[in-house]
Amino acid sequence: MSAEWIGQKLTITQCEWRDDAGSFDGRAIWSRQTGVANFQARSTLDLKSFLSAFGFDQLLSETTFTTPPLLDFSGTFPFGEESTRSVIGRIALENFTYQKAAFTKLSADFSWDGSRTMVRDIHLQQSSGELSADLLDAPNDFRLNVDSTINPTDISMLAPQDFRPFLGEWEWTRPPAIHLIIRGSSHDPATWKGDGTIATDRTRFRGVWMNNASAKVHFADGAMTYDNLRVTRDEGVGTGSFAYDWAKHEVRLTNVQTSLRPSDVIYWIDPKLFKPVAPYKFRQPPKLITNGVVQFHGGKNTHLEISVDAPKGMNYFFLGKTLPLDRVKARLLFTDDRLRLSEVGGALFSGSLKGSADISLARNDQHYKANLSVTGVDFPMLTDLYFKFHTAHGRMDGNYDFTGIGDNARTMEGSGKIQVTEGDVFAIPIFGPLSELISHLIPGTGYSVAHNASADFIVKDGVAHTGDFKVSGKLFGMIGHGDIHFLDDKLDFDVRINANVPGGVVLMPVYKLFEYKGEGSLSKPNWHPKRF
Repeated sequence: MSAEWIGQKLTITQCEWRDDAGSFDGRAIWSRQTGVANFQARSTLDLKSFLSAFGFDQLLSETTFTTPPLLDFSGTFPFGEESTRSVIGRIALENFTYQKAAFTKLSADFSWDGSRTMVRDIHLQQSSGELSADLLDAPNDFRLNVDSTINPTDISMLAPQDFRPFLGEWEWTRPPAIHLIIRGSSHDPATWKGDGTIATDRTRFRGVWMNNASAKVHFADGAMTYDNLRVTRDEGVGTGSFAYDWAKHEVRLTNVQTSLRPSDVIYWIDPKLFKPVAPYKFRQPPKLITNGVVQFHGGKNTHLEISVDAPKGMNYFFLGKTLPLDRVKARLLFTDDRLRLSEVGGALFSGSLKGSADISLARNDQHYKANLSVTGVDFPMLTDLYFKFHTAHGRMDGNYDFTGIGDNARTMEGSGKIQVTEGDVFAIPIFGPLSELISHLIPGTGYSVAHNASADFIVKDGVAHTGDFKVSGKLFGMIGHGDIHFLDDKLDFDVRINANVPGGVVLMPVYKLFEYKGEGSLSKPNWHPKRF
């Protein structure tokens, strides 16, 4: 170091410091009369070791340098209360690591006057992309412009603390292109407002892939809103508005319309909603319109409504069989720990189906209640599905109100009514053996088509019980009661045949001879006369 004192001025003409990495060169002038020092310096020292020597090792504790940084700066430092301080300079780094993120280059011009900070021409490079930015931090005035093609995960430490978990749920094969213009009253993210755009190629969010996505971005009041959102996958497209509010701990969706698979879309909204949606197997992705709020971090204000329109239908598992539903429509309402289905409608076996349901989504509560009604269902197709029988014919109407717990069919309880018109009821395997018995007693009547068959029934513990099974045919009628153990493949049923043929009145006094008992399995029942 070389210095001189002349005319109440201290002039440092030479100041050099060298280490294994580089050097420090500086000059300074201090006036005793004004109390102001002007300085100029350039450094390529091992900055971490230099700061550590003076007790400031924590400033760069999370940064590792492969090559020493370049600092070139000058400024004014006052020693009097009236004066102002200022620094202006440039910084350049190569091949360094911050936390776990590796970068190849950083350069920027900066200035500081004690109350205002400006950083211009920020260029941060990584193997995957580059970030350019300008920043101004002044009293009641914060400005940040960003253009980035760097993986956001690698710079998530610069994002607001509450927003980082959301960034951690993304995986990019190629970094997105991000443009942001942010304004605020301070560097506190809670005051930020801004706009921008984002576009990404193949990306995975919460484990579910998208081919590409784009949106206009808006910052305000601790929330990031994606307007004009467009997401593309192999099976379709999703559009709408999506907001992530880390201040209120909620996700807001406005007119989100998709032709994507519901099980994937719902996982993007909230993974805990995946389970109640998964059983609905759509043959082609339906049209979904979604509006509402999903709250996380223990919030209780979830209110998410989804409208479903599936012209190609879906398959639904019910009572051990898969029902093929066509032209399905429904409305789903997710609230806190509850799913309500309303306006459910579809086509089933050339007839129609309607229904509704109320399903608990609570962690320790899987109760549900529902109702179904069918009109004009093709009876042969239904018997073929559940009984593997191909010759029955007719139309079926019915309704069923029931409750249950989860997917345990044995907990299901309910009641309903079923009616079949022009159906060959006696050809169903359960009642089929009666046909041969009746043919022996009343020749030609065994496979008579019934004009009408009906029954009220209740279901409990895997058993369907009816006390008023009635069949009306041209030649005979039948009344009965009993139990169908549909989960255990057992039958316990009693019927009585009433002849409608000429001379039937003569047979009425001995109607007890036409009482039969059905036992055994549903597929191969054992029917025998009760009296002999």
